[in-house]
Amino acid sequence: MFKRGPGTGDRSALSLAGDDRGVLCLHGLTGTPFEVRPLAEALGGFGYSVEAPLLEGHGRDLAALAATRWPDWQRSAEETLGALWRRTGRRIAVIGFSMGGLLALRLARAYPERIAAVVAMSTPLRLRGLQVRGIRLLARLPPALRVGPLANFPKLAGADVSDLEMRRMNPCNQAFPLCVLESLLELMAETRADLPHVTAPALVVHGRQDHTVPLDDSFELTGSLGSEVIDRLWLDKSFHLVALDVERQKVIETAARFFAQHARW
Repeated sequence: MFKRGPGTGDRSALSLAGDDRGVLCLHGLTGTPFEVRPLAEALGGFGYSVEAPLLEGHGRDLAALAATRWPDWQRSAEETLGALWRRTGRRIAVIGFSMGGLLALRLARAYPERIAAVVAMSTPLRLRGLQVRGIRLLARLPPALRVGPLANFPKLAGADVSDLEMRRMNPCNQAFPLCVLESLLELMAETRADLPHVTAPALVVHGRQDHTVPLDDSFELTGSLGSEVIDRLWLDKSFHLVALDVERQKVIETAARFFAQHARW
């Protein structure tokens, strides 16, 4: 039986002072900085200046999340990017997990002069066809009917991570508000249009056992980017939450090596 309530892990924003190599780490939809904390803390230990903000509407209840849409999440990311860029005076590397990967790619498209490199982890360019049809179908219901069970999509199996301790601790919401999933579909479409214009060095990370985002999305991502440098990391044992899962040390080492070799600081 999976834990249904939110976990006890630290959901707060993370800020680590370091040198003038800045790294922005973005969590996923319904999540918190806990999802990227091991990676963020490891990079801070390597001397980077790291920021992992809590995106607008996240870290609270479903009502708070349902009051937001993708431009709100993007604005949170942009504000933190701007603050880190002003503090370091140099380009920033952006790491995004899941929905945060979409935001990272959009930042690379919108602010190429500020981005040193991008790491996109478990990034959903498209959901599975059945999921999209379900969202679209429920979205057509009159607002008066989109209440109670029809207002949210529950995470029936809990957080998509094979590490049982991380699953227990993860303080994410246990459902997706329908209106937020509609907004996610819009964000995915916007990001797909951005990809040919993203030129920053890119590392694409995906777990082969991901139950949330199809592995095909990572193939589409690597084939659509305009970057001259594209590295790939496929993780044989990991589920969706790759920065928390059993191969997280490999994610840390690969990201650090990628920055050392390719980041345009």
